[in-house]
Amino acid sequence: MSQVAYALENQPEIQQAVYLCQQQDLVPFSGVAARFSQYAIALFYLPGAAVELYGVSHIDPASGAPVIGHGLIGESGGEFYIAAPLHKQQYRLSDGQCLSDSTLKLQVFNVQLRDGRVWLLPPME
Repeated sequence: MSQVAYALENQPEIQQAVYLCQQQDLVPFSGVAARFSQYAIALFYLPGAAVELYGVSHIDPASGAPVIGHGLIGESGGEFYIAAPLHKQQYRLSDGQCLSDSTLKLQVFNVQLRDGRVWLLPPME
């Protein structure tokens, strides 16, 4: 088992809302990296979109490198995706699924922008 797979499998559960950063720390139509415990999270802020904030794993599943937050945002058919900077795979921000390789998927985090703050919430059941 790779170190990345081991780290992902052994992360603590998110039990309650966790404050990550201020809204002013976000870059419109771009990504920033945040960290909580062992989680490396890429936050993508799309002001004016139906869903303005997405949170996915910052770790590229193809390479294991922490680079997803540096990828380019695109849109196709009304869905936003992130193009990974190293190998250019495209991952839907809504569910983390790679559009070109069904075996690759980003972990998706439940994040919320509330009163000028970004919150990491427990997973939706």
